[in-house]
Amino acid sequence: MDQQTDKIKRATGNGAAESALDAPKGPQSQDFSWSRSRIASWLADHDGVAIHPTELISALCERLVSSGFPVFRVYATLRDLHPQIMARTFLWERDKGSEEIDRFFDEINSKDYLESPVYAMAQSGASGFRQRLDGSDKEFPFPILHDIKAAGATDYVAMPLQFTDGSRHFWSWATDAPGGFTTDQLTFLYDLMPLICLRLELENSQHVLQHLLETYLGVDAARRVVGGSIRRGEGEEINAIVFFSDLRGFTRLADSSEPADVVRVLSAYYEAVATPVKQFGGDILKLVGDGLLAIFPLDREDVDVNHVGCGAVAAARQATKRLAEVTADELPAGVEQLRAGIALHTGKVTYGNVGAHDRLDFTVIGATVNEAVRVEQLSKRLERPVLVTAAFANLECTQDLLSLGFHALRGVREPKEIFTLADL
Repeated sequence: MDQQTDKIKRATGNGAAESALDAPKGPQSQDFSWSRSRIASWLADHDGVAIHPTELISALCERLVSSGFPVFRVYATLRDLHPQIMARTFLWERDKGSEEIDRFFDEINSKDYLESPVYAMAQSGASGFRQRLDGSDKEFPFPILHDIKAAGATDYVAMPLQFTDGSRHFWSWATDAPGGFTTDQLTFLYDLMPLICLRLELENSQHVLQHLLETYLGVDAARRVVGGSIRRGEGEEINAIVFFSDLRGFTRLADSSEPADVVRVLSAYYEAVATPVKQFGGDILKLVGDGLLAIFPLDREDVDVNHVGCGAVAAARQATKRLAEVTADELPAGVEQLRAGIALHTGKVTYGNVGAHDRLDFTVIGATVNEAVRVEQLSKRLERPVLVTAAFANLECTQDLLSLGFHALRGVREPKEIFTLADL
């Protein structure tokens, strides 16, 4: 028997009636008859309206409290599909409300996780356990129980959540009622859990899908895909600022470095550039090799074009600054500093789905995008990290621009006046 299974066994009294899930059910009182409960009806009938898991848990707990049920604390851990986030936890406390906490993969070996009920239940496959907290016990199987008791809890019950895709998640209840949970209350919770599980899976799956699409497609593209703008060959013409960035020296790096080192450089580069783009309102649409394509849409309701333009300039400045702050210690041997060229252009772009019938790409295309790419290619020759076009220079937030004269762009008939940020 492994240590985690043994810990769960000992915590549940080796399967005796101390376990919330294994306790005999007995007659239910009228107050906690789940079949006639408004809470059960509310869980089952979402009325066609989605609700964030945090809000769902908060609303559930508030309904329980209003009905006289002595819930003090609820904690849920739901596995995630995000490439950096292992799980999301949702904590509700009666006097504090709800909060959502991201659990990153580097926490998987942390002491807090390895000594938690979540890890123990995941390892043992247990159907749940109960721990009374109002006695004189000085030792509990999990350190977190000491904190929960110190907060005022008298009883703790943990239960698994089994989703329809086979994944296993975690839920716990705590009460501060004198004497802990009654048998009727435990029975009520046990009978309510299947509905909680189904409703939470429904809401969480939409939440996870939205986050996943935003991670791989961008915020606005994800919204459009989820909203049904997904037919191949269809596009919408919008006005936008195009932000295009390209890493300097990438071809030489890729030819002379190990793949792991190339990945390290690209990760540092994308982190430095993508973070300010998102911070100042840009939507990253594509990462291709060492290139980053983003847009700052100008057609949204109540949009202030000059404000958006100032955000794009701030993102370019901040990206340049962050790249310079990446030290040689953070980079592979032979790479001393990260440099990139950034171009800002504005105009009409076509936003939509392009590709084959079974592999689509939701992106922007058009002359404005092409010109932004061509302008960025001038940055190395002109020895300027940020270049902007005359169309972008018309915005009111660009008084500190310096003209670099007219330059020919490949594929563009007439030479274009190119500007740079004077302070860079």
